[in-house]
Amino acid sequence: MRSSIDISPAPSLGSSRFSRLFSQRSTPTGAQSSASLAARRIAFAAAVLSTIAGLGFAFATVLAHGGWTIPEFVMFACFLASAPWIVIGFWNAVIGFALLRLCDDPVAVVAPCVLKAQAEDPVSARVAVVMCVRHEDPVRVVRRLDAVLRSLDATGHGRRFDVFVLSDSARPDLAAEEEAEIARWRAGLAEPDRVTYRRRLSNEGFKAGNIREFVVGRGRDYDLMITLDADSVMSGETILRLVRVMQANPKLGILQSVVIGLPARTVFARLFQFGMRASLRSYAMGEAWWTGDTGPYWGHNAAIRIKPFREHCHLPTVPGGPPLGGDVLSHDLYEAVLMRKGGYEVRVLPEEAGSWEDNPASLSEFLRRNLRWCQGNMQYLRLIGRPGLPLVGRVNLAIAILMYAGAPAWILFMAASAAQAWGPAPVIGGDGPAGPYPFVLSVGLLSAMMTLLFAPKIMGYLDVALSDAERRRYGGGGMFAAGAAAEGAFGMLFAPIVSFSVTAYLLRLFTLRRPVGWIAQDRDGKRTRWGEAVRMFWSTTLFGLLLGASLYASAPEVLPWAAPVLIAYVFAVPFAVASSLEAPDAAWPRRRLAAIPEEFDAPYEVRAVSAGPASAAGYAPPMEPFRFDAAPRGRSIYSAAASPAE
Repeated sequence: MRSSIDISPAPSLGSSRFSRLFSQRSTPTGAQSSASLAARRIAFAAAVLSTIAGLGFAFATVLAHGGWTIPEFVMFACFLASAPWIVIGFWNAVIGFALLRLCDDPVAVVAPCVLKAQAEDPVSARVAVVMCVRHEDPVRVVRRLDAVLRSLDATGHGRRFDVFVLSDSARPDLAAEEEAEIARWRAGLAEPDRVTYRRRLSNEGFKAGNIREFVVGRGRDYDLMITLDADSVMSGETILRLVRVMQANPKLGILQSVVIGLPARTVFARLFQFGMRASLRSYAMGEAWWTGDTGPYWGHNAAIRIKPFREHCHLPTVPGGPPLGGDVLSHDLYEAVLMRKGGYEVRVLPEEAGSWEDNPASLSEFLRRNLRWCQGNMQYLRLIGRPGLPLVGRVNLAIAILMYAGAPAWILFMAASAAQAWGPAPVIGGDGPAGPYPFVLSVGLLSAMMTLLFAPKIMGYLDVALSDAERRRYGGGGMFAAGAAAEGAFGMLFAPIVSFSVTAYLLRLFTLRRPVGWIAQDRDGKRTRWGEAVRMFWSTTLFGLLLGASLYASAPEVLPWAAPVLIAYVFAVPFAVASSLEAPDAAWPRRRLAAIPEEFDAPYEVRAVSAGPASAAGYAPPMEPFRFDAAPRGRSIYSAAASPAE
């Protein structure tokens, strides 16, 4: 039996500073004590800083054996630069796991404002469901919006919601397709005026500018908006959950849902989303525990209060020239910081229900998206010091920077390690000039770093493994364990390639000032060709070969320890090609490796977006039993869908 707990230490209130910090004021919604939240943040900071200090001391002890060299100084600096992101992830995961296993209602512990809303509360707010598109497949867009609209109507509250498609498409042919597809959809609706299509002639400010134009215009007629990406879908019940919590908390500015991946067919997408889903279970819960009223916004699948968003979240122009100056690209997190600065809470609702998106179908497509995010997050370097931002908001921006800054530190660490290997070999098991080498400490440090690095996935997998109900959702303990093992092997190859790609991109960004282009994402999962893979990963392969050759010549006994990373680099090209292929077991979803719960018990919305339009009169899926079928590449794995009322 899980007991309700609130893991909040109580520091001494002896000083006037702590007395002020722990005064009995509440957060803006009045649902949480500021003192309790401050205690959590102090405890979290203490845990993170003490862990980094302990790891740093241990590593310094290892490096100091025999005296410091220049490569060792570089290694130590890189270690300290990369450690914060890893340690923060570890403590988020540990805290989240403890909450999931020990609390009757962990969501209420991390987001107590949800307790003000009841499942049967009337829906009085006027809500706009807003999707921004640019050069997207209009059939895919309509398919998702139609599923959302019909799911909302099935709740009985659909009349409180209108849909807006906000297009930034610049190509006339695609714009014409959008208009025609939206017109066909509207013609099949009983109330076509509930759907509005608007296209800007100039995409100033990119997606954030598109949203800005809406909130200062038509958005004035609505209380809330639900933001969706072109690959998003949400259930009506989940949207109502967000809306009711927002209605019950007038000072709640943004409520972010946890977004999980839709069923996928390629090897890459399936293994990636299996691991990501495991990580999110504990990570999002732990992060929400200490960020509290200053949580993140991820840009979509969230509820936003329009009036304060319009008044407080107007993005500045990033000062300076290229590559970081100009429009804010990673707008979402900074908008969350501005919302909190304006006196409104920003919360994450860490529930795994009714909120989905497509994940990238290939490594190459993932990296294109990831590097766009990298470029946007680096802009925070010029925004983090702006006056008036809340402290925890600045911390969130710093964590977003560290998310990518750790990659070049890790690559430089490996290069320095290779250089250090050309020096005298340490004496293990005997007394050299500087005494015995601390072999046990070095192995323990390596084991600790690997545990910290993979803690979010480990905690997520443990939470599922310890629950009979959760194991059944994944097809049973055997299937879940096999999926976790496959994803673990996938992650060992995936992570080093991503770290090198981010490092190479940051070098281009800051030396050649060459930003990555913001183009429409390939959501259909085209196979990565060998030529494309060679163009993208030749430098990764070369780095792996040079690093391996250096270690072989200088310290061959180190090669077994470095083998996992070296294999990832050397085989980056075939890994990119092979993982973009359709999985061999794609035609048998119930026996799939790394299958997710929606493949065993698919909700209406998942089936609807995969089935597509079923009749000329509209997009309502047919009233047929749901089944899995094989399908041609790039098309749905679902042959039919049932109605939301089924």
